[in-house]
This record gives sequence, structure tokens and C-alpha cells, in this order.
Amino acid sequence: MLSERERSLLRGLRARHNRDREGLFLAEGPRVVTDLLASSLELRLAVASSTFMDTAEGAALGAALGARTVLRVVDDRVVKELARTETPQGVLAAVVTPAFSADDLPAHRGIVCMALDGVQDPGNVGTLVRTAEALGCSGVIVLPGTADAWGPKVVRAAAGALFRLPVARVTVEECTAWAGARGITVLVADAGGEPVGPAARRRAEAVLLVLGNEGAGVGAELRAAADGVVAVPQRPDAESLNVAAAGAILLWELLGRGT
Repeated sequence: MLSERERSLLRGLRARHNRDREGLFLAEGPRVVTDLLASSLELRLAVASSTFMDTAEGAALGAALGARTVLRVVDDRVVKELARTETPQGVLAAVVTPAFSADDLPAHRGIVCMALDGVQDPGNVGTLVRTAEALGCSGVIVLPGTADAWGPKVVRAAAGALFRLPVARVTVEECTAWAGARGITVLVADAGGEPVGPAARRRAEAVLLVLGNEGAGVGAELRAAADGVVAVPQRPDAESLNVAAAGAILLWELLGRGT
């Protein structure tokens, strides 16, 4: 049986302040939980519906969960109460949130890191983390004003990338100090910037690409600390790209995937 304390804990993880206080986040759905089980992250508690457990997929996933953490099997209405999705897929888990700092991120020559400054849409944040991992980015910095990297919508959109890529939540001051101390080139994305170009794809130094809010852009402090401003060339009459699309193209260029 799921105790009232456990139910209250899981229900509370819908809110960011509770996630921060407990040091936990929610992972929902068979695909996300399967990716989670392939990682080294610590699971605190898992819940699965009896309907899901009656399927072959559910039985196998339930056995794997039970080997890693406490598994509670409940009826469908309880899962629906706890889940954030409109159509819950029968399984969710409370997971210990990784606590990375900027110092935990790789900073050797040739790497590219990504920083998100005030990117407020959770879907964009999750998509950017997923893209960063897929293209070979070495880590992600999440700055104040950005959607919670461990919120349910971000976790779903990231499709497991959060479980494999170091994601550090730091202040702007910590970010600029980290980059400055390690000689990392800071490039700010802005529609008025220069194309990345072939030269950047051949660079030997480490690079931090900073993506900002779609309306306000990157904050003044980071812009002042930047070594350059880059953009995706567009037709003059075209609408500006979504931050997730622009970020994907810029990372592709910086990581030399087009060569």
C-alpha cells in the first residue's frame, strides 16, 4: 500500500519549491522510467498501476524497479492523481536530483557547453537538453529565470538526456567566473550576431554557447562578459527562430557536425 506520507511526497513534487526542498523530481511513463533505470541516478520511490503491471511491459519494468527501490502497486485512479500528464501511462518514480556545480562540467580544449539564460518554456528547455546530449555537448548550465530543469515537462521533453548529461544550476556570477578562470570562449546567441562560420568549427578552445529568453534575449551581464555574438543567418523578412531550433543549429555548427 502507498502510505499517506508517500502520497503526499509524490503529490508535492508537482511544485518546484517542494522539489528543491526534498531534492527529488518525478519521472513519468515507461520510456522515461526505462531511461532512468539505465542511469546511475538514485530512485527513492516508484508507483505503478495494477493495470500497467498486468501487461508484459509493466511486469518487466516493475521487476526492474523493485530491484532498485520501493515499488508500490496501486489502482489507476491513484496514478492519475499523482501524475502530471493528462493520460498517465501507469508508472512514475521519485528520483534524487543530481547536484552538479559548474566545476563538475568538463572544460578542456575542444568542448562545447550550453547555458540557458531565462529560457522559460519547459518544452524548449527539455528539447535543448536533449539536443545538447545528442550532438555531443559536454554539459548544460541553467541560469536563474530558466524553467526548472527537473520539472515534469522538462523531464519528458528531454527524453532521458537529463539522466546522462551533467546539468548545473548556477548564478550568472558563478557562470562567468567559471568561464573566465578556464579561458572558455563565451558566445551569446542573438539575432543581430555574426554567423558561426567554418572558423568556429575548427576552433581548439572550449566554448560556452549562451541562449536567452526569446523576447528579452540574453541578460546584460552575460552579454558584457561575452567574447562574441553569434546568430543563424535568416532571410530578412523571416520570423526569428524558436530558441530550441536556433540552439540546435548553432550547436551543430560549433560542434562541427556539418563538416
